Amino acid sequence: MQEERRAWRGAVAGIAPERLVFLDESAVLTNLVRTYAWSRRGERAHGTAPAGRWDRVTILGALGGEGIIGAMSIAAATDGAVFRTYLERVLLPELRRVKPDAVLVMDNLGAHESAAVAALLDGSGFAYRYLPRHSPDLNPIEPAWSKVKGLLRKAAARTVDELHAALGPALAAITREDTRGFFRHAGYGCPN
Repeated sequence: MQEERRAWRGAVAGIAPERLVFLDESAVLTNLVRTYAWSRRGERAHGTAPAGRWDRVTILGALGGEGIIGAMSIAAATDGAVFRTYLERVLLPELRRVKPDAVLVMDNLGAHESAAVAALLDGSGFAYRYLPRHSPDLNPIEPAWSKVKGLLRKAAARTVDELHAALGPALAAITREDTRGFFRHAGYGCPN
């Protein structure tokens, strides 16, 4: 695995960081709660966690130097068909508009490597690369998901509709400054 990581560093060394666009998906739930709270000294912080049934929403998104470029949420898990639809209807049209020289980077999830996705990407005109196996630390979108989930915990959405509504402001909260830090933390130069 160390050899894969060395090869990855060499493969992206010649690509300007502002061209890199990292794709990923993350699940969020309707039972998200804050994990920490503050209270007055000597008093206990009170809160509740929902019991019983909860629902899951999957967010598919891409992070470039500008922040989140294209995102989609769906009340289902990601499979090849969902990922292809995201690429076809959301991300690729947006990239053609704002970043036609993008190099797409994604992990090795089976949905990312399906034959249909490969055919779509091969015909898209965009270069693409796969991260080395087991390397979330090389993907700057991971800390972006962490920030989004923190904001969703604060929003305490308890229905799928509330969760979808809270996603827009949470994704918009990823600033250019955040993105520069996420790229730097993952070992890439700071995009302009």
